[in-house]
Amino acid sequence: MSDTASLAARRRLSAWSPLALPTFRAVWIASLTANIGIWLGNVATAWLMTELKPTPVMVTLVQTAASLPVFLFALPAGAIGDLVDRRRQLVVLQVVSAVLSGLLGLSTWFGWTTPWVILAASFLFGTTLAFTMPVFQAIVPDLVPRSELAPAVSLNSIGINVARVIGPAIGGFLILGCGAAMPFFVNTLFYLVVIALLLHSLPRTEAAGAGERILASVVNGVRHTLGDGEVRATLVRSAGYAFCASNFFAMLPLIAKARIGGGPGIYGLLLGCLGFGGIVSVVFLPRLRAVYLPDRIARAGSLASAALLGLVALSTTLWLAVPVLLVAGFAWVAVVATVNVAAQTTLASWVRARGLSIFMIVFNGSMAIGSATWGVVAEHIGIAGAIGASGGVLLLFDAATQRWRLPGDDRHRPG
Repeated sequence: MSDTASLAARRRLSAWSPLALPTFRAVWIASLTANIGIWLGNVATAWLMTELKPTPVMVTLVQTAASLPVFLFALPAGAIGDLVDRRRQLVVLQVVSAVLSGLLGLSTWFGWTTPWVILAASFLFGTTLAFTMPVFQAIVPDLVPRSELAPAVSLNSIGINVARVIGPAIGGFLILGCGAAMPFFVNTLFYLVVIALLLHSLPRTEAAGAGERILASVVNGVRHTLGDGEVRATLVRSAGYAFCASNFFAMLPLIAKARIGGGPGIYGLLLGCLGFGGIVSVVFLPRLRAVYLPDRIARAGSLASAALLGLVALSTTLWLAVPVLLVAGFAWVAVVATVNVAAQTTLASWVRARGLSIFMIVFNGSMAIGSATWGVVAEHIGIAGAIGASGGVLLLFDAATQRWRLPGDDRHRPG
């Protein structure tokens, strides 16, 4: 009893300890800033679509367009991340993102932005993100000791969800006060800050697979990753969850506008609720890990998400939607962060970027397909019906995947 309490206390104390490491702290701040910019842009593009073409298919296609590039490009991105200087790759990608954001701001300012421009821009932003995410994730184990990896990954989830609170709030405020173009101009400034942080704080890295051709690197990464049963379990679980739970994000602009009758400020508030719930989740995750196995945490979060999708389907007032989405954000991060930690701690260091890129392909590809699928379903049975149906499918998926158990994040892997 006392040993268990001591272990729990140590893990609670370690939840924030990676921030004491200067390099990790700087990279974490850079990642937080980049994610604020991503969510700021997401709010602007999603709300623009609800103004220009507010049909379920077109609105959910914004999420599909943003997620699809990860499905298409994350694997070569992971291979490149194992073969080149990761700092240089990150800096170049942030420069490209800054340029794209500035151009979209100008297009919107002059009234040239159309629904297809929004989808194209979302796809291009998703492409830069596809090449960025494996590298940001792969460098974390190089910045912290193994004992700090789980809290470091959790802190990254905190950063993502802090951004999900701040970004939509800034985006809604800017759209209301300054017009739809302003979020993209501000987003450009965020990317410039990220560039400065990376250049100043992140050391150059040696390529782990130097001398290996990209194609051979991709093939070796796929063979190793898919040949590992524990990694396959993380892929299966993440795919089904992302396919169904993508409705929390894909349908949210329509919930804000068509179901609740709000504007961009309400949409930003609802996204912020998901983010705030995610922050609370990450704060409590170290305590949950001290008591429960990762598989049980992820399973509980998945079942809760299924029930919450049903409640979201019934939400027609802000007073019901806000608490439901707060809890949904908690459940979302509990599942995603737990599965992500399981994948990171299971993968060998020499193949980590490629393995994580496969994880991202599966997760984001499932989100892209799920968003498009539920948008089509909503055209036939309505917004509420599609959201409720996604909750039912998630329940069935969870029942069908009982044997695909996540590995424990403290499990020692031989070799």
